[in-house]
Amino acid sequence: MPFHPIQWLHLWNMAIGFTLFGILVTVSNNIKLFIENGSKLAGFGNFTVFAYPATFVYMFIPTISCMIYSAILAFDYSPNYKAWLPSKTLRSTLFFFTAALFLAALMPTLPGGDVMTDGAALDCHWTNYMQWKIQFNDPITFPWVTGMDRACSLFKAADAMCWILFIGWSAESVLYLRASQKAKSYFEK
Repeated sequence: MPFHPIQWLHLWNMAIGFTLFGILVTVSNNIKLFIENGSKLAGFGNFTVFAYPATFVYMFIPTISCMIYSAILAFDYSPNYKAWLPSKTLRSTLFFFTAALFLAALMPTLPGGDVMTDGAALDCHWTNYMQWKIQFNDPITFPWVTGMDRACSLFKAADAMCWILFIGWSAESVLYLRASQKAKSYFEK
């Protein structure tokens, strides 16, 4: 059975979600590397702390959920049937995920949207954790010191990808709404 456009859109969103997930994991690894190396040199030993912008978590959780949900719905052949009527629960879930992605993409851009930093998270004021970026400002001797700057750049890219994912889920919500209206008119005939 050929794929319906809704299924293709789910595959697209799954690919974008997987890419966004990979970017967010790389952001996390860069921050973790910075914290581990900085804490050892500063004399804290094995110092593990939550130094991520809070909006990172706001983005990470909906990304995983949307990626998995898209993977499941991409292989659902129900949209191929003319009499297919998406349930209210399915449509509500799609709208909920769309709203969650909107907030996940919006929060890093808002001043005060992140409790871990002053200003917007995309301003990257969180990158100079414990002043280690200033103290160990020699990328040749301490190559890990640029990890927070890389994390910031990747976080900005992740926000852009989150907006793209939000647009994809918005399109899905519209397509599911149209499918439900189409099915209702099909039953009326």
